[in-house]
Amino acid sequence: MFELTNKEVRIETTNICNAMCIMCPREKHTRKQGIMDMDFFRRLIDEVTDCGAERIFLGGYGEPLIDPKLAERVQYVKSKGLFCNFISNGSLWNEEITRKLIDAGLDEIRFSFYGVSDKTYQDVHVNLSFEETNRNIRNLCAVKKGNPQVLVFYLLLENNEHEVEKFKSEWINIADVIEIWRPHNWSNGRTFRGLDDNKRSCGRPQTGPLQVQWDGTVIPCCWDYNGEMILGDLNTQSVPEVFRSKKYDAIRNAHDEGMFSEFPFCDSCDQLHEHKDAIVYSSRHSKLEDAVEMTNSALFELR
Repeated sequence: MFELTNKEVRIETTNICNAMCIMCPREKHTRKQGIMDMDFFRRLIDEVTDCGAERIFLGGYGEPLIDPKLAERVQYVKSKGLFCNFISNGSLWNEEITRKLIDAGLDEIRFSFYGVSDKTYQDVHVNLSFEETNRNIRNLCAVKKGNPQVLVFYLLLENNEHEVEKFKSEWINIADVIEIWRPHNWSNGRTFRGLDDNKRSCGRPQTGPLQVQWDGTVIPCCWDYNGEMILGDLNTQSVPEVFRSKKYDAIRNAHDEGMFSEFPFCDSCDQLHEHKDAIVYSSRHSKLEDAVEMTNSALFELR
């Protein structure tokens, strides 16, 4: 019987986004865009449940609320007794979506909200409305009773660093959790951190969550925004077959042996380098260095 080493499964239901945020290399995103087939999604949830999954993260390189079947997917995940969460820019959130996702049983929503004034917000979240998004998130916080837990994250950039204290004071008593992070590099897409020559495995190929793209292909992690390292295809393979494949073994062995140059995308990734200062502040725990080293999105476990 095959059992997942990491109990989280990350499923990108769509890679379409309604924004051109400055920290994301959307202009370099050449992957075919689409939305995951619902029948395939159900089969995938059934299979990973049988493999011991406990948490389903509905996200990848897109805005989940563009997926018209998102609430139906959450409901199906919850029918299997699994924890369900995702990240959103919040721009498409409204009263109908709030009701549907609360009724579906969504456990946690993390909003990316990187400005507390109209100009700063729109400098970062290009194409989005500060007033609409601000109202959407606040309305959810006001009407929900219990779940979903609302996390509001702030990414510290040159464009918005002057508003970080205002962000903390405005949101600390509204959201369930607020956190402030520094941006990560996107390998060949964006550079925010300088890198030294000291590399060690990020641990994702060995112990990271299963990462499934909207078309059913498997990649080693969410940093691979263009799907440059396809390790399998769940349209034609089972989850155990993908994890036991020669392709997956090759990237695991490269990381175990420090031979990162065999995978150029990995070799240029900042996750191979120490980045203990990546998280600046969290209202839910003081274990900042622990959070940086985690290889999945289950940061809710830290207290």
